Amino acid sequence: MTEISKTADQALVLLAYVAEHGPLGTTELARRLKMHRTVVHRLLATLHQRGFVHRVEAGYVPGTALLHLAQFVEPELIGAARPTLNALAREFGETFILTAPQGSYEAIQIDQAVGGNHFMRVQLARGFRHPLSKGASGRSILAFADEAVIQHFLDEADDPELLAEQLAAVRSQGFAVSHDELSAGVHGVSVPLVVDKQVAASIGVVYPAVRQTSDAGYARALKKAATTIARTLRGPRD
Repeated sequence: MTEISKTADQALVLLAYVAEHGPLGTTELARRLKMHRTVVHRLLATLHQRGFVHRVEAGYVPGTALLHLAQFVEPELIGAARPTLNALAREFGETFILTAPQGSYEAIQIDQAVGGNHFMRVQLARGFRHPLSKGASGRSILAFADEAVIQHFLDEADDPELLAEQLAAVRSQGFAVSHDELSAGVHGVSVPLVVDKQVAASIGVVYPAVRQTSDAGYARALKKAATTIARTLRGPRD
């Protein structure tokens, strides 16, 4: 196993926790993360000096340095996908999302285009994370992951047979669906974005369950869109 820096790892764990659960003070962060209070205090002081966290009355919250870094996250992927996402949102009037794997076990939403045709629509916060086993956007990536990653989720699943069937369906049909899974009243359809025989991300649509639509119809449009994005990412070939 590759050796890592313990201090850097602690700082990143702390930063991620503040981002998801802040504002929190030093003592509470130390308790929840099971770190020594002195270590947490020192890490927070460093992150604060660099602008990655900000001190407010209730504790620490994410700092503006994260906003600066966010604009450089997957710029090539986002740049290639955004025109297509915008076109889909205009055509269908729903919210279309770009989701990337984060590490081996999570999916993170990195871009979206929100349609304007409906008063009621779904809008996700950029950076929304969830396990790869949850939601259409996650399973359309997980279905093509390494066997060890798939086995990890099967071992952890409440219903491993159902998850195995869902992943097999993604591989055979080329798309995943989810109903009221990550959020009540929200349905989703997603397809893998394959670049050079590797799943780089997924693109999908999320919409209110009250609108009766065709999963297969969305899947066809998304597959075509994924091909367009992948072609843009590959660029011209000699």
